[in-house]
Amino acid sequence: GGLPMTWIIAVFFPLTITLCFLLPGSIRLWQRLLWAASPLPALFLAITGSQHEIVEINNFLLQTRLGFTPWGREFLTAISIVWTGSAIYAAFGSGNMNKPFALMFLLTMCGNLGLTVSLDAISFYMFFALMTFSSYPLIIHSRNDFSISAGRIYLIMAVLGEGLILAGMFTSVFLTQSHYFADISVAMAQTPQSHPVFIMLFAGFGIKAGLIFVHFWLPLAHPAAPVPASAVLSGAMIKAGLAGWLFFFPVSYADFDSWGIIMSVMGLGGALWGVIAGMSETKPKVILAYSSISQMGLMTFCLGQGLYHESLWAAAAPALVFLVMNHALAKAALFLRTGLAVRISLKHDKLLTFMSFIPALSLAGAPFTAGLQAKYLLKTAADAGPFGSVSPWLLGLSSVLTTILLIHFFISLRKNIKPNNPDSAKILSWLLITLAVIALPFILKYLFPAQQINMLNPGTIISGLWPVLSGVACYLFLNKFLFKKAVQAMSIFPDTALIMEKSWYHLNSRIRQSRVLESELVKMNFSRYTDLIISSKSAVKISRGLEKKFSTWTVFGMFFIVFILLFTFLSVMVTN
Repeated sequence: GGLPMTWIIAVFFPLTITLCFLLPGSIRLWQRLLWAASPLPALFLAITGSQHEIVEINNFLLQTRLGFTPWGREFLTAISIVWTGSAIYAAFGSGNMNKPFALMFLLTMCGNLGLTVSLDAISFYMFFALMTFSSYPLIIHSRNDFSISAGRIYLIMAVLGEGLILAGMFTSVFLTQSHYFADISVAMAQTPQSHPVFIMLFAGFGIKAGLIFVHFWLPLAHPAAPVPASAVLSGAMIKAGLAGWLFFFPVSYADFDSWGIIMSVMGLGGALWGVIAGMSETKPKVILAYSSISQMGLMTFCLGQGLYHESLWAAAAPALVFLVMNHALAKAALFLRTGLAVRISLKHDKLLTFMSFIPALSLAGAPFTAGLQAKYLLKTAADAGPFGSVSPWLLGLSSVLTTILLIHFFISLRKNIKPNNPDSAKILSWLLITLAVIALPFILKYLFPAQQINMLNPGTIISGLWPVLSGVACYLFLNKFLFKKAVQAMSIFPDTALIMEKSWYHLNSRIRQSRVLESELVKMNFSRYTDLIISSKSAVKISRGLEKKFSTWTVFGMFFIVFILLFTFLSVMVTN
């Protein structure tokens, strides 16, 4: 391929804008305008870029390749709209959005946009890591006890995920003898399903995707971050885990029935668990975070159907794209809506309330929404999947539960109302993404003319209406009972984040109280002391011996993860 500047600008424009925020003084209007405009080149590329164009950057990271995968354009369209709305909110909305926040926001954006159009493992991981670690300061931005604690849990889980992903990525490149995804997908199809590489990749990307059992960082991080950061965390960045699975698992290349069943079961589990956990909460942003776990569960289930049998991918692929685009826009709109939890004039309040329901209805799969199109395609794929006719009923139940959870969200939002007027920038950013949700069925009609359903067909309307009406009825008559049972159900399970926090403090206090830290050896020049040890003859001899032993191993992942975790522990200790 050539080197069209459109691709380079789309990915690296947010990175270049960060230079403007290194200038001294307060944030000026021109800087705010550039900040708000930073995702626009990516949106332009998503609309106008060629599906078959591959761009090679020869002198960057072992020949970086950029281009669209079969799902890349749709992913990039959705996340760049989410980033645009959130950037307007952050740049012009009232609030404490300072220069460090702007810098990290833009770096995170660069990582998120870059990984979506990467066609090789090296650049994908570079962008993935940039996004992961740049978003940590966004979470701890308010610097209160809750956000610091949430940030610590996020960082520990993020680095655990990064270690697993790196080990899995190195192994997959070793098995393929190439770092390009076009080769990796084919080679992974020839790899036995029981190979450890799939466990590492499934768990590593699962942490980012909010997979059940490794999801507990997510309901802490999303509410801790300011509103525009929450919108991109849930709307755009959570999809990176899904993108990782699509890149490294051989979807459409082989029948991976075991992994198909594992993903389907874990996905359905997450879809139902997210709602039950969310019902036990009272804070609007925490409820939305659990809703994201539920919706990501549906996407994991959809990917599981495609992995189960390669012929099912034809139906599952468009369903997955519909689910991703719908969730990205609808969830971002709902998170931005939490920033408008204010009393305003009655006329505007009614319009605001009416428009607020549209993203929620789309997530629940109500008639005339993109959510209904997504659920319909998913049911078609699930009918031929491993669970057969049971799947559509379970998907119908997830729509009922989503409706209940989102009503619970709006009730809690009403209770958390503040008596002041929102500024026009916040309303504009929310309105922009809400209008994108309304336009999404028409966008999908243009992108996928073959996968359309007749929205005016009475059968289609009924299939979308009954879960929503059932959810409303359940909430009206059983809301106190449901809330009580959800709290009881949640009390059975241990608070993993709390256990991690207590373990952290216990280890931290032990180390700080240790006599070793008071010794003369530590008080001297530490880096010089370390250099003396490393350069000693015995250290060189030991390291060469270990290197010789380890070179006989084909998978070095476990040691690598332990090494990464050790450094995480030390780095987090230093930062606190």
